[in-house]
Amino acid sequence: MTKGWDEWIRWSTITWHGKSFVNFSCKLSFAATVYHVWQERNARIFAGMSRSSNLVFNQIECIIHDKLDLMRKVLPTDENKRIQRAWRVNNIDS
Repeated sequence: MTKGWDEWIRWSTITWHGKSFVNFSCKLSFAATVYHVWQERNARIFAGMSRSSNLVFNQIECIIHDKLDLMRKVLPTDENKRIQRAWRVNNIDS
């Protein structure tokens, strides 16, 4: 069974509460994905245009990377460093 939007939103707000770097990364990833899927859906329905799934994914990945790269004063915890390395952001140990 798939989750509806209400269930996904409820789950995400319970799971990713707080302002930690980890939670921010998760919320950002979720929001960027929802936004770009919605944008692609609207382009297909209303403009008759479509992009490949790889292009949509690359745009999502670029947005997440760029936003995380702008983060400053990230606590140097092991988990934060792991996320920063995974996203190849330049603020490790800042």
